[in-house]
Amino acid sequence: MTINELIQQLSEHDLDKEVMILDGFNGGGQPREINIGPTERVITTDNAGHCFDCEHLLGAEVIVLGFGSY
Repeated sequence: MTINELIQQLSEHDLDKEVMILDGFNGGGQPREINIGPTERVITTDNAGHCFDCEHLLGAEVIVLGFGSY
């Protein structure tokens, strides 16, 4: 995905929403192409339990980007 494509896709969403980046199950180390998102997702109790930075967003709708699942 290019910067231009990312800007265009993000501009289709509410510009005041928080963006979260998922790193997938083995998403560390080398550069990877973004292959999921931007999509809207509501933060659930399960999400908050598995994430150290989204407890304050419980029930909020956020924009998610990430590497997907391998």
